[in-house]
Amino acid sequence: MEQNVYFFIGKGGVGKSTCSAIFAYQQARKERKVVLNSIDPAHNLSDIFEKKLSNKVLKVRSNLFALETDINIWVKRYLKEIENEMRYTYKHQTAFNVDKYFKTLRYSPGLEEYAILLAIQDTLEKNKDKDIIVFDTPPTALTIKFISLPYSSLIWLNQLSDLRNVILEKKEIITRIHKGKKNEKETDNVLIKLNGMVSEFRSLVDKFKSEGFHYIVVINPDKLSLFESTRIKNEFKNLKININSVILN
Repeated sequence: MEQNVYFFIGKGGVGKSTCSAIFAYQQARKERKVVLNSIDPAHNLSDIFEKKLSNKVLKVRSNLFALETDINIWVKRYLKEIENEMRYTYKHQTAFNVDKYFKTLRYSPGLEEYAILLAIQDTLEKNKDKDIIVFDTPPTALTIKFISLPYSSLIWLNQLSDLRNVILEKKEIITRIHKGKKNEKETDNVLIKLNGMVSEFRSLVDKFKSEGFHYIVVINPDKLSLFESTRIKNEFKNLKININSVILN
């Protein structure tokens, strides 16, 4: 069964946390199992439910579970994964000082956005038994960045895959004289990694555009909030994602 996922989006301070909490509570009262996840670095759910929430799911009401994702934990996990891959890749090339690159990785653009995507994927994967998943999102700028990241990443990854294929084709021409040579495209670790990432991001794009994903914009009755919501609408239109509802708080 397809998961029903709701993202509460809007300018900072418009009441996304309150609205998402009320919505989640209402759905739970209808005997639906609901998990509410704050992926905003500035969490408010602990105050709303008067319970100390953490990175782990906690039952806060009947049928209602909540957590406050620690983005820093996901950043560290991702960096550790990259570090392990790099150490394995360059294990025979000790002349290169790989360690110095790890310190700069944490400042890489898009790192926080990708960490949020990892947290979202983890929530979806671990809560397949829930009827509804609700995300209380960061302010507009960061939300648009993590929503659009799979789209922009696919453009780069497809170009890199094409370039890698060209390199392998040139290499095969040179090594064709060796009989029984395997097709390197099937065994090339770089291409396998690229194809895996393409598959991952394509899956995210499909999910973000699916009927099971709902986007609710929260606004206040002021010009700044209206301008921000118009920006969200235009950005989502470019991504071919529909806004499902608008809450005037």
